[in-house]
Amino acid sequence: MKLISALTAGTLLAAGGVVAVAGPAMSSSGLTTRCNGTADGVTIPGDLVVPRDASCDLTGVTVTGTTRVAAGGDLVAEGTTFQGAVTVAEDGYVGLVDSSVAGRVTSRQGFGVTLEGSSAQSLVTRAVEGSQVETVTWVEAGSTVGGLVDARAGELLLSSSVVTGNVRGLGTLYTDVVDSVVDGTLEVRDNVEGGVFCESEVYGDATYAGNMSVLQLGADGPVEVCEQMSVWGGDVAVVDNDAEIVLDQNIVRGDVTLTGNDPMPTVGPDNRVRGTVNGMSQAEAEAMVAPQELARSVEKAAASPMARTAVEAPTVESVLEREDGRRAAVEQRTADAEAAAAAAGPIA
Repeated sequence: MKLISALTAGTLLAAGGVVAVAGPAMSSSGLTTRCNGTADGVTIPGDLVVPRDASCDLTGVTVTGTTRVAAGGDLVAEGTTFQGAVTVAEDGYVGLVDSSVAGRVTSRQGFGVTLEGSSAQSLVTRAVEGSQVETVTWVEAGSTVGGLVDARAGELLLSSSVVTGNVRGLGTLYTDVVDSVVDGTLEVRDNVEGGVFCESEVYGDATYAGNMSVLQLGADGPVEVCEQMSVWGGDVAVVDNDAEIVLDQNIVRGDVTLTGNDPMPTVGPDNRVRGTVNGMSQAEAEAMVAPQELARSVEKAAASPMARTAVEAPTVESVLEREDGRRAAVEQRTADAEAAAAAAGPIA
């Protein structure tokens, strides 16, 4: 890995597994390190910057300050700890495996942010006006986000992961939640390709509004194979969507509202609702409302610790087919970043 001072004049110190760059024009933390290459098992004090179109590959590294990835830059990391926030500029990429971010991860129409077996305090993706970059926000494979997940562009996927805050997919391509747990609210609005909620649990209110294409909520198909029930801890509002909507295999503690949708939702036989159902005929609504005894047992089961844990062996192959082309692009970007960083060389 080449670690080059962001300063015009600086000193590179590498001792006892610590890499530091210092000089007269310091960042707010006093240290800024520019990364174009690889680092393994070191501590980088202060801030880390991946320059424009550069590639940085970290293994077992600790970064004590903030991390910034410039436009077109790549940061791939495994077993790495980021003690500050991480920001990604347009067409920048961050791919984390078995790593942790103590602060917020923010992508401004980056190529993408992917978490695999990793954690972050919160995760935000914002659109850049006029940008043509196709962006992804993927939280997968046992990852955890301690606060908000808020995507306003591209693809949003939660797979076999846990979010303890709210989840928002607003104006994204799609929002898919598979084999995952959301402790807060779920809001999916204006998604071009709709969304999937499969074998998952959300404990706040959920809203699906203004979406197009397909909404698969709990059901087995048409996008994903779902064999287990989904749990909704609050109210569920599915309103004003121009999409094929399929609801089945759902346990809902609160009320369900199905109004303003075109076409009308297809409601399967395996829904259990503790509250009221609005927007359906009386007979259809009564068929969805769980008897009190069943509702109490459902509520007890949903509140158990086991119900709040993502399943270790997910069934996500069909959902992954949904973004296969983009996944291939992400895998290629990762491979190219690793190769470029290796070519730049390790720390001397």
